Amino acid sequence: MGVFRGVTMKTPATNHTYRRNGRVQQIERSRATQDALLRLATDPQDACALVAVYDASGNHLKASAVRWFGRDVELQSRTVLNILVAIARQAGTYDPQSADAAEWVRNCADTEARRLREALDAGGSRARRTRRAM
Repeated sequence: MGVFRGVTMKTPATNHTYRRNGRVQQIERSRATQDALLRLATDPQDACALVAVYDASGNHLKASAVRWFGRDVELQSRTVLNILVAIARQAGTYDPQSADAAEWVRNCADTEARRLREALDAGGSRARRTRRAM
């Protein structure tokens, strides 16, 4: 009996049907994400579905936060939470026929992070204008 990436196999490692490589795991995550999005579409408050999305796509959500907000850990955390709220709110627009679930989540994350960055920049500009006018 051998072990391959944490999975016990009953046959030698040369039998590829029992291997759990990155591609198989990616497909399983995509299915889990799709199922979670469909559950969120019917119930945006389904916490278990939202956790499933985070488990499958958390690294992509964090990457969007870093891309738009840099290394500020507090802003990253708030951004990820806002992205999850946006995903739950917009899950009803997900169409499994037109987009892969993981791709849809990445697009939603990037769109929401960009929206938050623009709102933060616009708010900061207004505050500077107000201080100058006083």
